[in-house]
Order: sequence, then C-alpha cells, then structure tokens
Amino acid sequence: MKNRFKLLGIVALCSAGAYAQVQRHIAWMEGSFQTGYQVDRDIAKERLRQWDGAVPDPKDTEKYLEYLSVVDAGGRGAEAEGKMKQFLADNPKEKRAAFILGVHYVRAKKLELAKFFFAQLEKDPGFEWKSLLYNNLGMIVLGEKNRDLAIEYFEKATKADPPSPAPFANLGALYLESRSYADAEKAFRKALDLDGEFEDAALGLGVALEGQGKFEDAHKAYANFIDDNARAISVLYNDSLLLGNRLGKREEATQLMTRYIQLGGKESAKAHESLRKWR
Repeated sequence: MKNRFKLLGIVALCSAGAYAQVQRHIAWMEGSFQTGYQVDRDIAKERLRQWDGAVPDPKDTEKYLEYLSVVDAGGRGAEAEGKMKQFLADNPKEKRAAFILGVHYVRAKKLELAKFFFAQLEKDPGFEWKSLLYNNLGMIVLGEKNRDLAIEYFEKATKADPPSPAPFANLGALYLESRSYADAEKAFRKALDLDGEFEDAALGLGVALEGQGKFEDAHKAYANFIDDNARAISVLYNDSLLLGNRLGKREEATQLMTRYIQLGGKESAKAHESLRKWR
C-alpha cells in the first residue's frame, strides 16, 4: 500500500462566489510525495477551451480572477503574470488578485516574492480566503522541510471560514506518512464532506482505511466514489489492487484495472503485471 498522491496547493479561485469549487483548478506542488498519481492540467485547459477566445471583461471581477487563475494553471505563466500585474495596477485594493499573483510565484519557484504577497495578506484581517492562504503557506514551509510549521498552517486553514478541502487532505496525507491512519481517515472524510467530488480525498480515505485493515470499508469508499466519478483513475487503480490482492475478487479487479488502462493511467506497466497475476 502506497500514498499515491501529492500534497496540493490551491491556485484557482471561485467565480460568482462559488467558493466551494475552488479546488477544481489545482497545482501539484513538487515535494516528497512523488508517486504514480497523474499530474495534469486537463481541468484548466478545458476551462480555457470553454472561453474559446471570449476573455472575460476585467470589470467582471469574479470571472476575470478565475480566468487569470486558469490561464496560469493551464501552463501559460508568463501571459498570466503580465495580466495579473496589470489587473492589480488597475485594481490595487483587490486582495484576491494579489493572492493569485503570489500563487503564480509559488509555481514559478520565486518563493521570496510569494512570501512577500502572502505575508501582507496574512496580516489583513479582512482577507476572505484565509483558508487558501494558510494552505499555501503550509505548502511553502513543508517544501522547506518544516513539517511542524506546515501542520500549524494546515490546521489554521481548516479552521478558517469559509473552509476549503485542500488543507484537510494535506493533513490527511501527513497523517498517512506517520501511519496515523485513524486521524487520516477523519481528515479525508472532512475533505469529502466539503467536496464530494474531490478525488484525492476519496483516495486518501481508502488508503487510511486500508492502513487500519478495514479492507471492505476501503473498497466501499472507493466504489462509492467511482460510481459518481467514473474517470477517477487513481481511485480505480487503488480499488483494483485492493480487490485483487486483498479481497481475492480477481475478476472484478481485472475489470477495474482494464478500465484504468483504457483511461490512460500512468502505471500501465504495473497494471499489466497485476492483470497477468490475476488471470
């Protein structure tokens, strides 16, 4: 059993006040959680395709902030940075734009610049996205190998209002690392309560249950998520391994692993090896 995911920092923001959807556009932070989970920008790129050249008017602040975030998450960092700076110059009081720019600097590995923006926002009692801010501060210090301070930031993020699911998932991942499986289970369940389509939370919940020897419960958690999210390839992969290797349900495991391969899962060599073993 392995932790097949990385910790995450949120990079895209909400539109029309839909704060609960911010985790739809995420950036995987390079760190110690280098596993087989697919790192991609499909969500951001699809959102850009939906705009198809119809760039939101900067006067429509909510949509334009989302647009800036997605441009950055979609890999067009230089373009995004220029537009972010121009928007901030025109709207110096829009603190959310400063947050987006700070996250851009995290992605660009310009951490001192990111820390500068985040420090200003941390001091601002009126900044409305403290959960996201603390989550990303936690990611920065974790990258600097300061695990204890990272946990403090993630815990602050879980208590900020309105909450976001990412810090709960990040805490869960750290609990898994220390084999604190019961604590991890609670954290991932909370992340799923906040967002029932959060794949990493479902994956982490299953791993936490497996770590406690609750294999049937883990299968149910995976299966329930797959029922509503058929393309959740990381969950497909874990569930197939659980079914084939732990629960002895090789036929069902074979079907799921075949789906995983057909969906383009990155662990194809290991997947084919498992299929040969089960047949």
